[in-house]
Amino acid sequence: MTYCIFTDKNISALEYSSLMESIGWGSDYSEELVQRSLTAYPFVAHARSESGILWGYVSAFSDRAFSTMLGELVVHPLAQRKGIGHALLSAVENEFAGVPVYVKPLGKAKHFFVACGYRAPAIEMQVLFKRNDAAD
Repeated sequence: MTYCIFTDKNISALEYSSLMESIGWGSDYSEELVQRSLTAYPFVAHARSESGILWGYVSAFSDRAFSTMLGELVVHPLAQRKGIGHALLSAVENEFAGVPVYVKPLGKAKHFFVACGYRAPAIEMQVLFKRNDAAD
């Protein structure tokens, strides 16, 4: 499979929705919501086929000193195990070279990150969250 990695934010809501729906992360994201996410992340990269189909997406926040936090790393099921996820992760690592990259893998994604050289810290970390519901 031939693909190219881009580090721009030229992603439409429709293709973002389609990619997320392909992995079971919802569907019908509004243009406003997608643009808000793209604007918030200082770094976004995406993988496209030769014909322009969106096969993968990654986003990250970084202070460029002590930590880089991976947002989403998503690869369409038909494009998995072709090197796209690794290429997208490498784009983040290259952008923030020398800065530790932290990930919050869900389910079996942990195996992918371990295969890419990521490891658990000596002191156990847990991810906690609280949904901050919007005011009426």
